[in-house]
Amino acid sequence: MRNFFPLLIASLALGTVSTLAAQEAARPQAPKTKIEAFDAQQGTVVIRGFSKMGELKGVYGGVVSVESMEFTHATTGRKEFGIAIDVEETSGLERESRSFIDYDEIDPLVKGIDYISKIDASATRLANFQADYRTKGDLRVSTFSSSRGTMCSIESGQIGSVSLFLNLADLARFRGLIISAKTKLDSIKGN
Repeated sequence: MRNFFPLLIASLALGTVSTLAAQEAARPQAPKTKIEAFDAQQGTVVIRGFSKMGELKGVYGGVVSVESMEFTHATTGRKEFGIAIDVEETSGLERESRSFIDYDEIDPLVKGIDYISKIDASATRLANFQADYRTKGDLRVSTFSSSRGTMCSIESGQIGSVSLFLNLADLARFRGLIISAKTKLDSIKGN
């Protein structure tokens, strides 16, 4: 009987934590980027323009794609620009997540990718390494040591995030898609 009460208390605590986590996941998240906030407006017409720059397939399946985005408030003509990065898992569970990157966050993202793509085992005296760059819109780009050499992951979302793994050469292609998206936005922002 003495062993029953600790087990009962532990299972009640676990049930409470699980319930709280489920409630937190179900609660709508406040917009983290300017384009998310712009897109979430209610009671007005928002015009969305977008151009897909391309996509890459992951080493273990899945796809990451990059789009240029322009949001326009129909009444005021106010605009917001940025990119959307979609990550899809295709092995086992088919899940996807989208991260928005504001225009003013694109250059820092590119610089972050440049930096982490150069990191190797000499960055630490320990056996393995991982270097991350995160955006406001819950995108994380990482490089890390693995048995296959230096690998890369792209992760979108916070709770129940979706990940894709790339080799280092594909990280350079992903960077190129981001540069293409910014170049497209630069060409329309001048008009």
